[in-house]
Amino acid sequence: MSGESAVSVKIFNQTYRLATTRDRDAEYIQRAAAYLDEKMREAAEHASHRAPLDIAILAALTIAEEVIKEQQKKDALLNKADEQIDSFTQKLNSEETSTDGDSPSPRF
Repeated sequence: MSGESAVSVKIFNQTYRLATTRDRDAEYIQRAAAYLDEKMREAAEHASHRAPLDIAILAALTIAEEVIKEQQKKDALLNKADEQIDSFTQKLNSEETSTDGDSPSPRF
C-alpha cells in the first residue's frame, strides 16, 4: 500500500510496530498505546503476579467501564438537550398560537 508507514509503541514492556497511513493516525496510535500501557500498569499494581494476558484483560475491563460511563453521561446530556429543545418548541408553538390573530400590522 502506498503511503503506509509504521509506528512503534511500547505497551507493558513489549514493543509493537503498527501500520498507519497518516501522520495523525500515528499520533493517535501512540496516545492510545500510552493510555493502554498506563491502564495495564495500574491493573498490575492491584493484581500482582499475574500473567500479562490477565493484566491486559483487567485493563480492557477498566477501559470498557470508562467507555460505558462516558456513553451514559453523553446519553443523559443528549436526553436533557432533547427535553430542553422540546420545551422551547412547545413554548414557541404556544406563543405562535396565542398571537396568530393578534399580530400587529407592520408600521411604515
